[in-house]
Amino acid sequence: MRPATLPPVELLGANKPHGTRLRYMAGCRCLPCRAANSNYETMRAARRRMGLGNGLVSARRARRHVLQLSRAGVGYKTVAAVARVSNSVMFKIRQGIREQIRALTEKRILEVTSNDVRGSALIPAKPTWNKLNWLLEEGFTRTELARRLGSNAKVPALQVKKDVVTATTAKKVEALWRSFQ
Repeated sequence: MRPATLPPVELLGANKPHGTRLRYMAGCRCLPCRAANSNYETMRAARRRMGLGNGLVSARRARRHVLQLSRAGVGYKTVAAVARVSNSVMFKIRQGIREQIRALTEKRILEVTSNDVRGSALIPAKPTWNKLNWLLEEGFTRTELARRLGSNAKVPALQVKKDVVTATTAKKVEALWRSFQ
C-alpha cells in the first residue's frame, strides 16, 4: 500500500541521474536506466531463489505472537524495539489494522521471546512470590532478602508488590533463589 503523501514516481525520478532504477521507473528507457532496472530485477530474483525474498505476508501470525507476548508481560513497544519495527507499525499490527507486512518484518517479530522483557516491564508477581516465600521458609528474614536483592537503604525492607513486579526484580529474585537450590 503506497502512502498518500509520497509524490508520484515520475516526480521522484525526474531529477535522478541516468543509470538508476528510479529514473527507469519514472519513464526513462535509455540503455543505462534499462541496465539498472535489469540488474535490480536479477538480484531480486536471485534473492528469492535463495529464500531471501521480502514479499508481503499476512500479519496474522505476527499479531498472534505479539498478543501472546503481551499476556506474558512483554509490551508491544518492547517487541517493536527488539524487532527493530516502529512503535506505530507494531501498534497497527497488534490492533489488526495492518493486515500485511514484509516477510522479514514478520520473521523479526516472531524471533522475539518473553526473555526479551525490558527491566521496567511489569509481569505477574506470583512466580516471584513463590520463590520469595520459599526463601522465607528457609529462614531468611525480609530485611536480609532486601539487602541481598540490592537495597542500600539504611534499614533495608523487602518492598515487592503482590500482583505485579518489574522484570528486573523478578530476575534478581530468580538469581538469588537459584543460588540456594
